Amino acid sequence: MRFPDAFYSMGVTLAAGFSLSWFKKTFAKAEDFKDVVDSANDSTVGANGLLFAPYIVGERAPYADADIRGSFIGIDGIHQRHDFVRAVLEGISFSFRDILDIYEENGAKFDTVVSIGGGAKSALWQQIQADIFNVKVVSLKNEQGPGLGAAMLAAVGLGWFDSIQECTKVFVSFKDVFLPKPDNVKKYRRLHDIYKQMYPSTKQITSDLIKYREEEL
Repeated sequence: MRFPDAFYSMGVTLAAGFSLSWFKKTFAKAEDFKDVVDSANDSTVGANGLLFAPYIVGERAPYADADIRGSFIGIDGIHQRHDFVRAVLEGISFSFRDILDIYEENGAKFDTVVSIGGGAKSALWQQIQADIFNVKVVSLKNEQGPGLGAAMLAAVGLGWFDSIQECTKVFVSFKDVFLPKPDNVKKYRRLHDIYKQMYPSTKQITSDLIKYREEEL
């Protein structure tokens, strides 16, 4: 892996990482976090036609909007809880995809996404990321991603290594590798186009709801 071509999947957007914790706390308090995530295996790509916008505490990237709020779109009588879990996982990943798009529009190219934090503990979620990002997704043997990165920068700064690339060969070891599945990539590309309509379509509605709630307090 060439270090500059790697993107680290973590708390890039404001609410994405918080969304799954919120869902578990609200709808699955007594259950193991991994069991909740793994239940999404019982759903399908696209969560049987259910989309989730993860803007539950506002957003900062790619939309700098403190008033935008999250939403589930497409709720149907057929949907079960595992569909909602899958929609949350996919919505968070679509939010990261938005950030990748910005980088790529400005000339950056990524061949690898390094998954760290809670997302790295679920094989399903990492596969979803690989399919939505359409790149290889890897997890680290050392889960302390931010701390490891800081140590690497310090090591290069102290002159122990000539470059980040050289340092990476010593410090970074991968645990799991997930490759995009072409059929899923095609489906997620279509779903992401639909997902991108959610922010402009709900912006005014959620802003009005916030004003209403403030007035009623």
